[in-house]
Amino acid sequence: MNNDDATKLANRALDIMFFNYPIRSAVGVVLGLIIWLGFDAYPVLFELLRATNGKSTKFFFSLIGYLLVHSKTVIEGFTGKILSEDMTQTLSFIEKTGLSKAQKDLMYVEAVTKYIKALDKNDLEEKKKEIAED
Repeated sequence: MNNDDATKLANRALDIMFFNYPIRSAVGVVLGLIIWLGFDAYPVLFELLRATNGKSTKFFFSLIGYLLVHSKTVIEGFTGKILSEDMTQTLSFIEKTGLSKAQKDLMYVEAVTKYIKALDKNDLEEKKKEIAED
């Protein structure tokens, strides 16, 4: 694996962790901020955790809080079942409707088809940009 491939892989991982799930990211940032402020408000937490009193410790535990919120994202990434938040919400809305199974199946097919077409357009645009850069 060359540096270019590693960079693309790292960028994709960052996209998944920060941009595909904006609600999870926002909740994770809020939790991280609460943890950070908790260490400021209660310095005894450093002693309980046997950690040094510093910004690096606060950052580490804030990052752990952020990753805990994104644990579902990490699990979905490893199992290959990762979808964007919009697609997940769409499928959830279809499931909650009071329609028959056949009607829900048609709506699933339509939603997935639209999602795939949007991905195809985005992939084509990305390929054009890559070719233009080379």
